[in-house]
This record gives sequence, C-alpha cells and structure tokens, in this order.
Amino acid sequence: MKSVGSGVLLICLCAGGIGGVAEAAESPVTLSPTHGQVVDVAHIYYNIMSGERVVTVLGDEQVAPAAGMSGPIWSSLVSNPCAGAGYTTEFFYGVDNNADTTSLATGITVLDFGDVAVDTVVDMVHINWVTGHIDTDSDSDGVGDGVVGLAGEWTYWDGENGRSDRCDRFPLVSFRLTDLPGTPFDDGALAGYSADIDLAGSFSSSMTFELGDTDSDSQGAAFYTPGYWLGDHDFDGFPDTDFDQDGLFDWGWSVRFFQPGTADHDGDGVIDGDLADSFKTIGINFGVGEGTAIDNGDGTWTWDLDTAIPGATGQEDAFAIYAPLPGGSDGETLHAGLFWFGGFACEGLSYTPMASFEHVLYGPSGFDCCPADINCDGALNFFDISEFLSLFAAQDPGADFDNNGTWNFFDISAFLAAFSAGCP
Repeated sequence: MKSVGSGVLLICLCAGGIGGVAEAAESPVTLSPTHGQVVDVAHIYYNIMSGERVVTVLGDEQVAPAAGMSGPIWSSLVSNPCAGAGYTTEFFYGVDNNADTTSLATGITVLDFGDVAVDTVVDMVHINWVTGHIDTDSDSDGVGDGVVGLAGEWTYWDGENGRSDRCDRFPLVSFRLTDLPGTPFDDGALAGYSADIDLAGSFSSSMTFELGDTDSDSQGAAFYTPGYWLGDHDFDGFPDTDFDQDGLFDWGWSVRFFQPGTADHDGDGVIDGDLADSFKTIGINFGVGEGTAIDNGDGTWTWDLDTAIPGATGQEDAFAIYAPLPGGSDGETLHAGLFWFGGFACEGLSYTPMASFEHVLYGPSGFDCCPADINCDGALNFFDISEFLSLFAAQDPGADFDNNGTWNFFDISAFLAAFSAGCP
C-alpha cells in the first residue's frame, strides 16, 4: 500500500460535492451481494502527521491495534452478524469490477449514511477493502506489496441522507490511498484489509472534522461547517439535516475505487498501473452496529442493535450509488438511487446482510492509555521510547514514572518494565 507504507498519502481536500443531476426513486432497489473466499490479511494503522505505520497480520488470534486515545462514536463493524448462527461464508459488495459492463459495475461511488450526535468531532476513521487483484509478497510477510494504480478515495459529508432531493450535503474532507495491497495468495482467495486512518495533527496539517456543528465552534477540529445543524429551509420546525426527525444529525461517507491503468494519482502526467491488471473486483465488507441476532422462529433473523454500546447508533439499512454521467468528464456523476440487500436475515446456509458497510468514526473519548504507550496510539514501539526520552530530558511529568517529582534511573527502569510487560 504505497500511500500508507511509504507515507505518501494523497490528500484531496474537497471543495464541492458529488453532483446529483438526476432524480431517482427513493424506495431502495434490491441488489445481490458479492461472495467468495475472503481471507482477512492485515490491519493497518497510519498516522497522517507522524507517518507512523503499524501493520498487524491477522490470524493466529492476532487482532487489530487499538485506536489510541480515541473511542468509537459511530460504529458499523460486525462484518458477519450471522457468525453466531454458525454461518461463516464471507459476503461483501463488489463496488468496482472492470470485467463487468453494466453501468453499476465500474467507476461508481458508493455512499453510506446514518445518524450521529450533533457537534461530533472525528479524529480517526476505520475503512476496509476486499479485492481479487493479484499482488506480490516480496518480503514474505503475508501482506501484499501493493498493486500499482489500484486506489480508493474516501469522502465525508455533512447533511447527507443518501437521497437526491432531501439533503443538504456538503463535503468536509477526502483522502485518496494509492497502490492498495491485493491478494498475495495463488489459490483464488480474495484478500481483505482494514485500516485505521489517524487524521489528528497540528492545526495546519490536521484533517480532523466536526459533524453537525450547532454553535460555530469547531471544538479544535480543522474542518467544519459553522451552524450546519440549524438550517430549516422548508420551515417544518425540524433541521433539514435531520430527515427522520430523531434528533440526530444526518451524515455520510463515500468511497470510489480506481482500477489500475485508469488514473494519474501522483500528477506526473503518466497513468499509474497497467490496464491489463484492472479486470478484478474490489469492494467493501458489510457491517452492523453492536447487538444480537434474534431468531424470529420462521427461518429469518433480525438484528437487535444495542445502543448502550458506544458508537452503536444511527444505522441505516440502505445506501446510495452515484454512477458516471454518460458522456461526462471524469468525476461527473448522477444519483442512481437508493439500494439495499433485502434486510437482515439468516436463512439456513445463506443470509441477506444489511445494506450497511463496515466503517467506524473515532473521536476524543477519554481513552485511558496503557502507561508505556506514551503517544497513546494503541501500539508499543520505537515512537513511545523516543517520546519518553524527550519527556525525560525535559523533566516533563509524563516521564516521572514513579510519581515522586524527580527524574532519574528509577523512572527509566519503571518505563522499561512497563514497556516490556506490554499492554493488556
């Protein structure tokens, strides 16, 4: 993954929205999910400001790194909610497949949406992709080296509810990750990757953003739309950004994938990748909020969302698609309508997922860091040692590990002991 692995992250700060230029039916159209043998390969943590990168190869009970000092404020992460019923086959949605010629098979933008509390600051996001693009693994670490030209662009929206005529959408931030890793397997299995993209940094470099501002106070976020929650242009007594009138703010996120040989991501005038490598699927996993699958007793199941768990709120069982505008220039799209997969159900040896995709928003949550995790990013590594030494040299309280007001050998010894013990 070139943009993560080498720290070359192409950041496109949005100044305009996806153009919805055509009306479409607002009742969801049913689509079929994509399925196949998916192997979850790795989780990647990447900090935009520091360039810190932590790759956790999944399997053997290894898990993704923690989210540092942030906690989930909106979460759709249970990718296979029927696993508890004994169903293990992986379904996902193939967002882009150049081998197919339908208008909803390539060059499309998928937009998922939901509800979140107003004045919500986001400092990290969780994304994922599933792909059949063949990759190499030159260092034999189990992770693909990166498919040249394979890219994804994620965008976050204020006032988005997925409909062509009932929203006040406005883009906040967008980033593009290039040379995404693919499948290093030669047995036909698809590769699944997830990533936590840390947006926090200094004000000049930060991409943190606030959703649903009510008071023109960004709360320290770098991007926000002042007073966006307050608009009521139809004078119905409810904010235009609260379509379902539940007191929560309408927001959305979108992803568009780029096949190899189709775009010049680094702006050097040369198309990145080989078009011959583009005829493979790339898509995203399904997800739901925390909860429990309930057996309806008739062969179907429903999902009981547990809103007491942080981030488990505001799920919507539908998503929108924006398709390329026929004859339009690159990037011009039209609103193709709302789509879903038939609702949540577990039926025998197959299940129909919710039309919600794996995604998490993280924000400041008072996370209690492990003592040796000095930079509070959920990983113990060189960066923590370096930060401790800097604090120790400055006689900062953060390096006073025995809390006696002095900085000496005992603090160093206590830190090394804590570092060696690891985090729970």
